[in-house]
Amino acid sequence: MKNVSGTKSSDFTGVCTNICNVCNLLAVNLIKDEKFGEALDLLKKSELLSESNERGLAMTYNNFACYYRKIGHLRTSLIYLEQALELESNLESSSEKAETHLNTCAVLSQLERHDLAM
Repeated sequence: MKNVSGTKSSDFTGVCTNICNVCNLLAVNLIKDEKFGEALDLLKKSELLSESNERGLAMTYNNFACYYRKIGHLRTSLIYLEQALELESNLESSSEKAETHLNTCAVLSQLERHDLAM
């Protein structure tokens, strides 16, 4: 499809968006099942697929943050959450902002930065 329609076509970006969403959904389930290597692979694929999709990239960064939080890399998790919030601030409407803020509060609390978490 990339060669036929080009990478800027709505068909191509639509397919990338759908695959990005599936990768994120599967990655979240793999994180819950503690299959971290497989989850990380899917999140990396999702990041590549969402180059033209800020909403998808924000979702992917939020899920990267969940991954890193789960494996105990809290500072890395916080970096991804900050990137997700920055992307979400550019979106007209994003219900995901609340989830990202909750995840940020949880990580800050785990880092014992309760004042910022509030």
